[in-house]
Amino acid sequence: MHPLDTADRERTVARVDPSTASATDAAELSTPDTAFALTPPHNPGQMRVTKRNGGQEIVDVNKIVRAVTRSGEGLHAVDPLRVALKTIGGLYDGATTQELDQLSIRTAAALTAEEPEYGQLAARLLGAYIDKEVSGQEIQSFSQSIARGAELGILNARLRDFVAVNARKLNDAIDTLATRRFEYFGLRTVYDRYLLRHPQQRLVIETPQYFFMRIACALGGNEIGETRSCTACFRRWNTSPARPRCSTPAPRTSSCRRASCSTRRPIRWSRSTTSTPTWRSSASSPAASAWRTRACVRAAR
Repeated sequence: MHPLDTADRERTVARVDPSTASATDAAELSTPDTAFALTPPHNPGQMRVTKRNGGQEIVDVNKIVRAVTRSGEGLHAVDPLRVALKTIGGLYDGATTQELDQLSIRTAAALTAEEPEYGQLAARLLGAYIDKEVSGQEIQSFSQSIARGAELGILNARLRDFVAVNARKLNDAIDTLATRRFEYFGLRTVYDRYLLRHPQQRLVIETPQYFFMRIACALGGNEIGETRSCTACFRRWNTSPARPRCSTPAPRTSSCRRASCSTRRPIRWSRSTTSTPTWRSSASSPAASAWRTRACVRAAR
């Protein structure tokens, strides 16, 4: 900072003749050396958003309102316009559409404490977000999702061949509206922890319904009927960390592995930390292996 020289400033002002000084000179003497350039507030009609394909477009506020309102159909206790207005309040020039979608999801989820139906609204918004993320990678069906996973090396060849042979039946069996049965925190858990992701881009390559059908195909074997029955059983399905990995190149169908086996001592079981195939029952499908393993643990004790 420069020292304040009051005497020098007074001598400078004294030398100025008020009769000859212009208005510009007077302004320069009365203002500081450095002027602040204030940025005018953004006008929503002039702001742009970045789309998922990298292009930009002018913000359409009505489009945001319509998207939230469409997800709130049938939810009579929620106010979609309230969520839309808070989402619009978070707009800034250059924001991405993913950020706006996430903002609307978080806004609806935060209102769950006031009204539980906001949890369903947040789940529907998240479901639409997942659908956009998957379709943005040119994946439009269950068979295409499996083919992409096998191409990336995260799904095994047996599942790929089974789905390729029965692609039409499996694609027709997908119920996209079933995702609306989720509550927000359940769907958020499936999205964050269980859905397959691209190894480099970290984008999901399957929707929740693709996820359930993939596990059904892996557990049901080569029989369409058994695959569909496994899908129906998901109405009461106790999840396990091993189930989502039953279709990977190193399949795993239970959370336990055999530690030792002797004719003099009972079979002992322990938790498995490896990705190798684990114990299976010869009398039933691998779908029953997890709970049968736990039964053997209790019997050995």
